[in-house]
Formats: sequence, C-alpha cells, structure tokens
Amino acid sequence: MSETPIVHIERATLDSSGEAVKRTLEALKWKDKVKQGSRVVIKPNGCHVKFLPGLVTTPSILGEVVRIFRTRASEVVVVESDLQRFNADQIFDSVPYREEVEKAGGRCSNLTQEKQIRVKIPAGQHWKERTMPESLVEHDLFVTMPVIKTHKLWHVSLCIKNQFGCVPESDRVKYQKFLPQVVGDFNSYHPAGLCIVDGIVGLEGDGPIAGIPKRMDLIVGGDNLVATDTVLSHIMGFKPEQSELIMNVFERGGGPIDLGKIRLSGLPLKEAVNPYKPPSRDFISSMERLVRRHPRLANFVYRSWFFTIAKKTAWGVRGLYGYKSQYHEDVARSGLWEGYNWEELMQVYTPIA
Repeated sequence: MSETPIVHIERATLDSSGEAVKRTLEALKWKDKVKQGSRVVIKPNGCHVKFLPGLVTTPSILGEVVRIFRTRASEVVVVESDLQRFNADQIFDSVPYREEVEKAGGRCSNLTQEKQIRVKIPAGQHWKERTMPESLVEHDLFVTMPVIKTHKLWHVSLCIKNQFGCVPESDRVKYQKFLPQVVGDFNSYHPAGLCIVDGIVGLEGDGPIAGIPKRMDLIVGGDNLVATDTVLSHIMGFKPEQSELIMNVFERGGGPIDLGKIRLSGLPLKEAVNPYKPPSRDFISSMERLVRRHPRLANFVYRSWFFTIAKKTAWGVRGLYGYKSQYHEDVARSGLWEGYNWEELMQVYTPIA
C-alpha cells in the first residue's frame, strides 16, 4: 500500500472503456507493480453464467486489463471459484471470459480445482490457517475487478466482497453468517495490489444478482481495497461505515475510510456521485437475513431440492404486494437489459451470492 492511497475515477462508456482503463492504470503507476516477468492473478466478479450489464464484470474490459498486463507479465491468470449451482468453468465459457482472456494472452483457472496449499492467515478471525488455491499463494500481484453493486444482505458488493469468490468451496453459502470475518481473512492473506472497477453499469436495489441495472459510465481504480470501496460507497450515496465488510478490513488496518486520507484523481468525486436505491427491507429479504445466520439451514435452502420451492414461494409472496411487478417495471425503464433474455435470470437465480 502506498503511503497515501490513490483512487482514480474516469468517465467512460463501453466504447471508450479501453482508453479509460489505460488512463486509470497509468494514474495508478501500474508498471511499478507489474514487474517484467511477473505473475499476475485477476479476480473478476463472475457471479453468474449469464452476461448482463452490471451483473458480472464486462468481458471486454477484463480482456483489456489482461492485454495491458501481458506487455510486462509473463503470465496473467483470471480466477473464479465454483458457485452454488454451477462451476467456474461454466462461467468462463458462458459469460464468456475464457474467449476474451485467451485472446488477450492470459488463461483462466478454476480455484476450486487448483492444488490447495495450507497457509497461515495473518491475524485471522475466522481461520488462523486454512488451505488456499495455488494461484492465491504463488503470484506477484493480485488484482480485483468487481462491479459497483448493492448487496441485499451486506449492503454493498465491491472490491472487498469480490474476494468471497476466492473461497474454493461451492458450498460457501455456509460462511454467510461469518462473511465479514471470512472475506477479511482472505483480504488479509493477500490484499489486492490493484482494484480496477467496472462501473459502466452497476446494480442497485436487491443486488448482487436480482438488482436493477443502473447506468454509471465509470471506470474506477485504486491501489488500496478500503480506500477504493470508501470512494465507491460515496459514489453510490452510502457511507463506508454502513458496510460490515468494509469496516472489518478497515479495523484490521487495511486502509482509510476518511476521504481526507485518500488521494483522488481524474473525474471529481462530486461529478461521479449517482445515488443508488438501497437493498429492500421487505419480508423476503428479512427471511434471507434470518437464514444467513444458520449455516446448515442456508445450505439446505439454497443447495437442495428445496431451493426451487423456496424461489417460487418467495416470488409468489412478492407478487402479492407488488414487488415483482415493480422490479420488472424498473428493469424495463432502465433500458439497459433490452435485447437480453433477462427474464431467464430468474430461472437460475441465486438469492445469496
């Protein structure tokens, strides 16, 4: 971490995102971090097998970052772990990440299938030691590439939360009860040296899956997790103190939540602010928060035959008080998923991610 963390903000559309990524990396002095012949590991937000703007990291933006790093790094590896109902290789092929990454000179790796190495966690809270995928142990630079999203259980899903996808266990829903400690431990073991945030489209409301797409037209980069998430929180109209995930890493000394201790560059922060609709506090969301507190119950609800019943019941209940129709209206009004089969999203919808 630099003495004063830097967060750089760029205004960009998808068409201009490549140049925005280049300017962001230059502002972060990326060549000081990516040495000649180094090994770089990148974690996008690959939380679904479907590509929808704002749902997962945009493949072309990921490919551009890989392409730039490969001008110096000997190897660039893009990683993701298996999820509750589909594996990381399905994500790589369907989004499609593998095509973009390999075209840019990198490769994809499923963390769940990698060799696991036992390591000690510095000041670990949930684990003092545990096994880690080889890519998280043997690299020169770790880069996180999230999307700007809300989270129905944890308020926001940004740089720090993105590392939950590093846990190489498909049943990691069992850790939701302890998520601040679990994510804090992974970020403590090897914090991201660079954060490159796909902010072209975000998700508001009940993210990180069934949120409402929101046009942001931003690329944001930082050299510190907490500082970057702090700036992103302000852009969303929130405060970092509202997120247990951010506060856990902050309290471990992982970076500042005071804007006065962060060096901002690029687009002025006030011009980037675009307040988000916060997560819902309705009956179904309250039930999900209750389930989260019980790991065995969470695994039964979200990973067994009961899930289909629970999903249909939840949407049926929400239909009674207008939530479902309002959601459809909000998505249609945004116009950002027009032309995508976004209705199919609900057929493989993962309530907790």
